Amino acid sequence: MNSKHSPRRRAILLAAVGLFLIPVAGITLAESPTPANTDTPTAAAKAFYDILIKHKVSGLPTKDAWKELQPRLSSKLISLLEAARAEQAAFIKKNPDEKPPYIEGDLFSSLFEGPQTHAEGEASVNSDTAEVPVSFTYTEGGNTTKWTDTLIFVRGPLGNWLVDDVRYGGGWDFAPKGTLSEGLKARE
Repeated sequence: MNSKHSPRRRAILLAAVGLFLIPVAGITLAESPTPANTDTPTAAAKAFYDILIKHKVSGLPTKDAWKELQPRLSSKLISLLEAARAEQAAFIKKNPDEKPPYIEGDLFSSLFEGPQTHAEGEASVNSDTAEVPVSFTYTEGGNTTKWTDTLIFVRGPLGNWLVDDVRYGGGWDFAPKGTLSEGLKARE
C-alpha cells in the first residue's frame, strides 16, 4: 500500500483542510456584504417592517430580532439603541421592582401596539439619503387604526440602504411626536 494515499493520511489531510476552512467561512459570513432586500429604500423598508412584525417587537428588540435588524440600521441608530439598552439595564439594576424604560411598546412606529400590516410608498431619494412613507394598519375589536410614518435611510458603506431614523406620523393624542432618535436622545 502506498503510504502517500493511505486512509489515515487522507483523513488527517481532510481534517487539516476543514480546520483551515472553518475560520475562513466564519469571516466570509461575518463580513457578508448586505442583508437581502436593501438594494432600494422601498425594499429595505419592507424588509425592516417584515422583521419587526415577524418578531412582534415591543420595546427594545430581543436578541433574535436584534440579530436580524442590526445589519439594516445605521451606526447612529445602533448607538442610540445600544445606549437605550444600557440605560434600561442600569435602571433594572437600580430599581428592580419598577418598570424600566423601553420595555414595551413599539419604538419603530407611532402606535404603541405596533402595526399588523404595512405598505411602503414611493421613496424620495436624494443622493445618499432617502425617505419612504409607510402606511400601517392595526385592527382590534372591529376598530382599525391607520397611520403613516416615514423611514429615513442613509446609504451604507457597501451601497445598501440603512434605517437611520423613524419620523412618527400618528395624529392621535398619545402618539409619539418627532422622531425615534429624538425620543431616544431625550432620555440620555
